[in-house]
Amino acid sequence: MLDVDRLYAELREYEAKKEEAVQRSIRITRLSKSVIYSLIRGDMENAKRHISDMAQEVGKLRELLSRYPMFHGNAFTGLQEYVEAMSLWYLLSEGRLPTREELGVDVMIYLFGVADVAGELSRKATEEMLRGDDVDKAKQYREMLEALYLEMLKLEPRDYELRKKVDYISNTMNWITEKIFYKSICKGDRA
Repeated sequence: MLDVDRLYAELREYEAKKEEAVQRSIRITRLSKSVIYSLIRGDMENAKRHISDMAQEVGKLRELLSRYPMFHGNAFTGLQEYVEAMSLWYLLSEGRLPTREELGVDVMIYLFGVADVAGELSRKATEEMLRGDDVDKAKQYREMLEALYLEMLKLEPRDYELRKKVDYISNTMNWITEKIFYKSICKGDRA
């Protein structure tokens, strides 16, 4: 028959570790939003602080996943948000995307997170245009998205959700173009 006492203890441990993966993923997601919000406002110091906290949580989650790889799905969203936040950080501070290896994630988490940076670049472009008449930064962000879109197309993604992310990049690029257009033609209409 079943060794109920041992199995009960193992099942409780399994459930506790799964919940830990979920909670760490949630904390990483919250911290990534703090990083992104700080970056969009131009607050690099606050972003650095949140990145440090996020990196600690990511390290703990990675350690957990190395022992319990079956909880990878429970951690996917948090790690994707981590990639998104770090991608925005690298784009704004160094003008490049981090590599998958730099972030230590698998290919799907990396591509989903990188694709999501499109929306953040759109928000950053909007902020730049709201602060003044200069649209150069917004044009720069649009060019970054165009390069990302063309590179993502070269990957020929077959996964439906990833393909939707690639289309999202294209749509976001078009939204930035439209905002730049309206900002440019409305420049002289101030009373």
